[in-house]
Amino acid sequence: MVRFDFVLGLFLCSLVALVPTPGFAQFNKDVSSVTGTVFAEGGAQRISNASVALCDDAGNRLLETTASDAGEFSFFGIRAEHYILRVRAEGFAESEVPVDLTMRSERGISVMLKGAAPPGSAVPDRPSISAHELSIPEKARELLNSGKKKLYDQKNAAGALHEFQAAIRRYPDYYEAYYQAGVAFIGMQNQDEAEKQFRKSAEISQGKYGDADIALATLLLQRHEEREGEKLLQQGLALNPQSWAGQVELGKLELSRGHVEPALAAAEKAKSLAPQQPMVYRLLAVAHLQDKNYNALKADLDNYIRLDPDSPAGVRAKELRAQVEKQLPQSANAGTK
Repeated sequence: MVRFDFVLGLFLCSLVALVPTPGFAQFNKDVSSVTGTVFAEGGAQRISNASVALCDDAGNRLLETTASDAGEFSFFGIRAEHYILRVRAEGFAESEVPVDLTMRSERGISVMLKGAAPPGSAVPDRPSISAHELSIPEKARELLNSGKKKLYDQKNAAGALHEFQAAIRRYPDYYEAYYQAGVAFIGMQNQDEAEKQFRKSAEISQGKYGDADIALATLLLQRHEEREGEKLLQQGLALNPQSWAGQVELGKLELSRGHVEPALAAAEKAKSLAPQQPMVYRLLAVAHLQDKNYNALKADLDNYIRLDPDSPAGVRAKELRAQVEKQLPQSANAGTK
């Protein structure tokens, strides 16, 4: 029988929630990024809260995010391949924009949406921009974007931190910059300072920024501070249910309590949001092992190996997959799944 403690050591001991926005950063090589802004066609009107899906060149959705109040969106830590951006917003026609990341990252893409007014309405409702977004100085925005490029594209956490701190000096209420500074500190292996930045982000946002809550919850849960950690995780997911990192953290929490079904539900949600993230399949593998679903476990390992074949964890996953494959005939003869 495949030993649970072996899998747990392989897939969970190194689980640190470092993901693209809206979660923590991943510091992998050979990755790229794309950022942009959604506008109404023909002007400078930004469309808030648009749904932006990152699809492969066949149109299959890989990741999805929601544009900010200023219409800005980003995907970091993705493979350098051909993609399609599929953008939707209420009152506008859907748009698809091809993106080629094979040579370099794409910064500042403008997506123009045509109005599609509902019957009886002459023009689509004008999206609102929050006072927070309007008050951010342009230079502070530039510093934040420059820092993100250093953090996610160049894997230069110290250089990124310098940019984030400069953005904060220009706009002390820039809670997004505090959050990114926390991510940079995580990249520098300084969890104490990361926690301070995440707490500051959550404080300034007055409980409106789910990513900060999820990031802080992740640190607390890693320290087994479950009371505050779970509260913040639930709060963050209520604000941002599309956070795959938050769903992974929820799945891990449920597994730690022996609740396999809710853990699998969270893992499947994370998979639907981020099917190209290896961490999702680590969680699924452990959940399916606890559920004694060895066929599903084998599929999880196949997906993990496909996405992360050469890392030490990937090499061990190949060894484990071979063990699972040997176990499957015995499981079938015993009448298990």
